[in-house]
Amino acid sequence: MNEQLQTAIDHWGAVAPMIQCPSVEQEYETLLEHMEEALTLANGNPDSPLNSLIQVMAQAIKQYEEQNIMNATGGGISALRYLMKVHKIKQSDLKEVGSQGVVSEILNGKRSLTVRHIRALSKRFGISPNTFLEP
Repeated sequence: MNEQLQTAIDHWGAVAPMIQCPSVEQEYETLLEHMEEALTLANGNPDSPLNSLIQVMAQAIKQYEEQNIMNATGGGISALRYLMKVHKIKQSDLKEVGSQGVVSEILNGKRSLTVRHIRALSKRFGISPNTFLEP
């Protein structure tokens, strides 16, 4: 057997959870933590050997979010709250939506997400704009 393949087989149990789409929220949160650590270790170096792992992890995270966030949260505002929690984002961090006051009004239901907000949030989180539409 090829030596590289044997090495991959020997370590697959440790590698697979970092590259496969999570099936439950706990796996998702663990994958997010692993990716944050990998990003820290890569330190923005474009030649880091971790970059390809980070890309695969990001795809697995994106796939989980596309499959689960809308169903788990029930609407655009709930999805935004959930994403803010998971990504540890404060209202003031969402400059693409507006000021902290605007974000607060949206989260409290006093204001609706606009098409511009939805496009910006979709781009920021790398998920479908449909996630932010109300049922």
